[in-house]
Amino acid sequence: MFDRSKLPPLSPFLLARIAEMLALPWRACRLRSCRRRGRCCRVSRNTQQPFCLRNLDAGQRAQFDAVAEEVRDIVDYSWFFSRLTFASPYRDTRALQDAGMAVARTVRSGASLREFRAFAAMRAARPPAEYDGEEPPLPKGW
Repeated sequence: MFDRSKLPPLSPFLLARIAEMLALPWRACRLRSCRRRGRCCRVSRNTQQPFCLRNLDAGQRAQFDAVAEEVRDIVDYSWFFSRLTFASPYRDTRALQDAGMAVARTVRSGASLREFRAFAAMRAARPPAEYDGEEPPLPKGW
């Protein structure tokens, strides 16, 4: 594996789409404009993150970060000839990948969206998840 701390931070736009997919503007945000519009309306200038992320506890923030990393990977590596299909045979991991696909689709447009649709069709042709739980970690040295 590589050190994810060296990657650039996620864009505020992408973080806002992830928060909206998880219904944070309705459930966790204290800003009235976000709750009324059902989307993230404000981003902190200091952290470049939506305001609703401040209201998450450590466990919820860890889950949000897991979805954010999955979305980053899907946005970066979702092209038709990619060997990464993001179609795990484990149900919990597949659910996380499905959430990532839903967010990644919202940030695409034009020719990039056509490419993403081809990737999504290729991914949909993969067999469904058959094992319970999350994918086991790779052994050391991989």
